[in-house]
Amino acid sequence: MNYTLAQESRIGGRKINQDRVASVATEDAVLMIVADGMGGHLHGEVAAQIAIDTVTGRFHSEAKTRLADVAGFLAATLQQAHETIVRYATECRIPPHAAPRTTCIACVVQDGQANWAHAGDSRLYLIHHLSEGPARVARTRDHSIVQRMIDAGSLNHAEAATHPLRNRVFSCLGGDETPHIELSLAISLQDGDLIALCTDGTWVPLGDTLATELASAPLTRSVPHLLDVAERAAGPGGDNLTLIAMRWEAPVAADKASSAPSFCDTYIGQAPISDDEIDRAIAQIRHRQLPKPHGASS
Repeated sequence: MNYTLAQESRIGGRKINQDRVASVATEDAVLMIVADGMGGHLHGEVAAQIAIDTVTGRFHSEAKTRLADVAGFLAATLQQAHETIVRYATECRIPPHAAPRTTCIACVVQDGQANWAHAGDSRLYLIHHLSEGPARVARTRDHSIVQRMIDAGSLNHAEAATHPLRNRVFSCLGGDETPHIELSLAISLQDGDLIALCTDGTWVPLGDTLATELASAPLTRSVPHLLDVAERAAGPGGDNLTLIAMRWEAPVAADKASSAPSFCDTYIGQAPISDDEIDRAIAQIRHRQLPKPHGASS
């Protein structure tokens, strides 16, 4: 496989960095993963680290040198990470309202295709640059209250940026609720396609700049540059920032034979959450009155 990859994580304006990021590669497969510990809960950074360790550990064990079932691997390992975080909280006698939690998004590239899974509002962007015209950009759908309000037409993107519930997520790893782990379809990659995974501390201040600027230079320069921009825009009280990006370089023969990636207008994913599931999750969030919103430290 031919690709370039760059990653970086920064503390931003916080006292500790609760973001975690990792990449692991074999001859035939690459794993990228980002986790954002939820600082309204104790040990958010521990939850994020458990998620990283669980997924990368199983990848090391199972990818020899490829995964037999990529989608199955992603679903099983994120669920295992959730259960491990819950077990940690139980062993440490942490009360349910303060249990460690984390968002998580993981992507595997194998056989020229990308598969990913996520829970929460850490995002994956897929950027396909056409020979003519603007790039085609798609991203994962956030598991957040404001995203639901946007989908319902009661909120626009500008209003969502300042909404008081903008950092509330209704699916994550850890806690006493079973997470909704959303799985993607397999997406065929073309030469030059970009995949970026990031936490909300990165995508919130960058907005559309992330997708448009990522390809402006080699990833070893554009990734730290984008984090510089995000850090300045967020100001002294800004969140932790994490970004990992891959540029895919397809073999010449495969590139000529491949078809264009399947993009939808805005979002990419599968298995949407039902309205009833979301309503129950929102009611539970409001009932608990957690001490801090996710965005206060993630």
